[in-house]
Amino acid sequence: MGSHVYWLFFFVLLYWGYCITIGVTGYLKAKKGTDYFIAGRQLNIWVFVLAATATSFSGWTFVGHPALMWRDGLPYGYASFYVLTIPFTGVLFLKRQWLIGKRYGFVTPGEMYNGYFNSEAMRILTVLVALFFSVPYLGIQLRASGVLFNILTDGLFSVNVGMWLLSAVVVIYVASGGLRAVAYVDSAQAILLALGIVVIGIIAMNAVGGFAALNERIAALTAIGPDGQALFGKTTPAGHSAYIAIPGVIQFGAGLGTETAPVGGAWTGVMVLTYMFALMGIQSAPAFSMWAFGNKSPKPFAPQQVWASSFGIGFILMFFTAMQGLGAHFLGADVAF
Repeated sequence: MGSHVYWLFFFVLLYWGYCITIGVTGYLKAKKGTDYFIAGRQLNIWVFVLAATATSFSGWTFVGHPALMWRDGLPYGYASFYVLTIPFTGVLFLKRQWLIGKRYGFVTPGEMYNGYFNSEAMRILTVLVALFFSVPYLGIQLRASGVLFNILTDGLFSVNVGMWLLSAVVVIYVASGGLRAVAYVDSAQAILLALGIVVIGIIAMNAVGGFAALNERIAALTAIGPDGQALFGKTTPAGHSAYIAIPGVIQFGAGLGTETAPVGGAWTGVMVLTYMFALMGIQSAPAFSMWAFGNKSPKPFAPQQVWASSFGIGFILMFFTAMQGLGAHFLGADVAF
């Protein structure tokens, strides 16, 4: 067992201790239902900015974004513009929901929709939407965290054991502390998310040999051979390497039950656009209605949407996830290359 595993345990136990402490603190402060479910409508401005950012991007960005960049190249990198589309639904709905919640005392989105549409069915539908979104979303992330835990401990913990340990901590602080505990834990996670992506990106670029060396290696990776094909991977219909060029606006007849594979890859302009549209659902999910209800004022919404999400996370994704994903080819992650 390498010495890094001891450091891993130290920081993991430190983080778990923080989570459980925050959960107990939230439990002690929750004197009534509104304290538990929406933090008594008293969330601090910076707590919301950080927590909403962590909720919007979270582990699927930390783990999945560099991995897809590694697999599909720069065409997927254009999907990083979801830093604009994810908070856009917040721009449209969060302040309005805060005003309605403040005026009528709503605690849950089900209450809001029931009151607005005068329909009990809408209340039930809201719960079902939250359930069918949250269970797969959380399940995938917890499974990925279990895989990561297994790798970082050199196989000391199996994927399932790592996943259940991490899940147990989440259940403890969420169930005991409510939204207040979630907010303060997510605030720490937002900082760790941003720092982690930046630090790993810098380490990867440094290991490759620096920015200039990374560019040279990407050029070699995407060179076109004498047969007109990329030395690694496919070419687009225009004859460029599919690893660095979008294959076109749209590809008709590719996939969708046919035997014709997309020429140059799946990440066309329309694919990137619709992917970004799909992610707009994150800040229009029922969970974000709870975030809206929990704030003292609507002041945190704008800085979260513009500076934390679009500018801060956007800058990080444009540069540092590319360093991770593309640099991994030259650090042993791609046996064929």
